[in-house]
Amino acid sequence: MAARQSPEILAPFPRPRHELGLATEVRTTLLVSSLQSLRKRGQLDRYLGHLPPEHHATVQSMIAGLWVPIAVGRAHYLACEALDLPPSDINAIGREVGDRIEGTFLATVVRMAGSVGATPWTALVQTQRLYQRVFRGGGGTCITKLGPKDARVQLAGYGFTDVPYFSYAMAGVFEIGAELFCSKAY
Repeated sequence: MAARQSPEILAPFPRPRHELGLATEVRTTLLVSSLQSLRKRGQLDRYLGHLPPEHHATVQSMIAGLWVPIAVGRAHYLACEALDLPPSDINAIGREVGDRIEGTFLATVVRMAGSVGATPWTALVQTQRLYQRVFRGGGGTCITKLGPKDARVQLAGYGFTDVPYFSYAMAGVFEIGAELFCSKAY
């Protein structure tokens, strides 16, 4: 019987967790990409029905690449949660979002790591850099290697990590990123 591997922190939070603070803004690229996936599934009208009216103008006029207050992101993910979609659909949406927002960033990581034998761990340790491109003002990620093929990803201070929809969607984002380096991620 093989000995169980001890957890190894590969990428710690950038500061002690209690000092991370909260993100104050989110990049519209994340939200616009999410909206594209909802629109593709015919869920946009239902989504807007759950989105508080004070956010309608902002959300409906967003273009990728700008910053909006974290409250807009929170309202977005709470409206998505209210859609009560099956976890498999939410994961698929997360995979689509990950494919859109990570493409350029992870392609760079793949090129940089290609000569040294890139693995999913190569991408995971870059998570904090990616999230600094999507969130600002606070928050952080921690990546812990639990075994040869198992990781724990902790997100803190992003303003909506308590929303189940966001968690399921982020699992999809991480899966699509890991699959640049392996045949299948779970």
